[in-house]
Amino acid sequence: MLAILGICGSAAWAGFQGGANALQSTPTADTNQQAVLSNQSTTTPTVHPTQRPTQIITPKPTVRPTQQPTHQATPRPTQPPQPTPTHPSCQGVNGNPWCYDFNSPGNYIYYPPSGFCGYFKCITDFTSSDDPGDGYIVQCVDGTFSQSGSERGACSSHGGVSRPLYSH
Repeated sequence: MLAILGICGSAAWAGFQGGANALQSTPTADTNQQAVLSNQSTTTPTVHPTQRPTQIITPKPTVRPTQQPTHQATPRPTQPPQPTPTHPSCQGVNGNPWCYDFNSPGNYIYYPPSGFCGYFKCITDFTSSDDPGDGYIVQCVDGTFSQSGSERGACSSHGGVSRPLYSH
């Protein structure tokens, strides 16, 4: 060990005095010492930068909402279609869609629409052979309706004529 230090010391001194050629001119004891000397003189220390620990990001678990039970709606029956009134803002007798009422002045009704008896209680012979056209619609005393207005014997079996029905 001392021999190596001595050689190293002389090589370093020779290198200091004569540069790179001075190292070659220095006598060495054997090949092993020369290898040790050449390794020591050419090896530079390796500097490793300080490594920072990497931050590991762990994903947060996603919260899944619990499913609520679904309730099916109870089917509801549909309402039958209602007739569309021709004058929706009117207040017709018995809710009729033609706005017929008892308010005068108005027009006599000589030709009632086909669904008339669906809204009004008509006498049994409401449509006789001479109807429509020869008489207008009237309400009898018993509350039934007839097309015999202005005719002799109108509503005779129903207490007589109470009042005419008008269109506007």
